[in-house]
Amino acid sequence: MIRKREPRWQSAADRARVAAELLEEAESLSENSTIATPAEVARARLPPPIRAELPDPASPTAPDEGAPAGTAAPATAAPGLDELVAREPDNVGLLLQRAEVLCARRHLTAAQRDLERVLRQEPGNLDALATLGLVLSRKGLWIEAAAQFKSVVELDPGRAAAWYYLGEALNHVDDLAGALTAFERAAELEPGNPKALYGCGIVLDRLNRPVEATQMYRRSREAAGR
Repeated sequence: MIRKREPRWQSAADRARVAAELLEEAESLSENSTIATPAEVARARLPPPIRAELPDPASPTAPDEGAPAGTAAPATAAPGLDELVAREPDNVGLLLQRAEVLCARRHLTAAQRDLERVLRQEPGNLDALATLGLVLSRKGLWIEAAAQFKSVVELDPGRAAAWYYLGEALNHVDDLAGALTAFERAAELEPGNPKALYGCGIVLDRLNRPVEATQMYRRSREAAGR
């Protein structure tokens, strides 16, 4: 059972702001992804992708994303929120809120710790599963991210966003059949979602089905109003 949240964090405006920041962060995964498909590289005449090594998340000195190189920046959330969590370390509501703030500020390892703590108490918490999937995607841990999104759609098949991010994760690990199914399901649930339609096009390109891919790209542009 979720414990009562601290009233000061019940503000609708605060929740809306954090949700908007997370949505912007999530959408950047597709727009700014460092891993391009072969078809995307050829079409855009891009140079080969750069392979980057991520720091070990288990290392106590590994900085979260956004910290200056070679430093271990403290993963602070918001004034007062860290103190509230310190007083109630098992408060699911507070942990979720802090994880959302940390994720928005790109303190990914710290956010992951809070989300895993929530899931130890409530393994089926959809908000924690979905947010952890986004955190793992942002860290480039696509297999682990896919597992989180699979859990979300199994528990709530009507979540279009979860289907979309599942498709993105599966595409990155070359499960093309699974990725296409996920993108198609997202497009069924939200027919006007240009990103889901574009995802279908990307996978169809990789499956050497250029005619169908072109149709999806056209539908994506139409849905986006371009």
